[in-house]
Amino acid sequence: MAIGGGTPYAEAVLEEKRRAIRNALKHEFIMKKYHPRAPEHGDVIFDAALQRWQSLQFSYGEHFVPSLRNFAKFSLSVIAPITLFTYLCFGPKKQEWLRAIKDGEVPVDHPDRKRVYLMWS
Repeated sequence: MAIGGGTPYAEAVLEEKRRAIRNALKHEFIMKKYHPRAPEHGDVIFDAALQRWQSLQFSYGEHFVPSLRNFAKFSLSVIAPITLFTYLCFGPKKQEWLRAIKDGEVPVDHPDRKRVYLMWS
């Protein structure tokens, strides 16, 4: 059983280094953004991380490789729910119910044919 707790020393050192890097990047951004000659350069600041993210977002289609796994994920997340919903709403049970109504087997005042707009009980 450990006594004490808290952040280990090595992790605290790494966190301090990360904080120093964040502060340096923040300082660099502010210096570039609010530099008196910034409007002359088009007021655009190049950020490598943002550039990598945008490149990834807009070049995904160029590197996409269709596979059975991709198709399975697409089928389970898009095609299967739509198919199941359609089957449950308009499947054989619904067709049988509509046929029974059409043939007159279900009376007009049947409780299932009445519309219940607001049901509070």
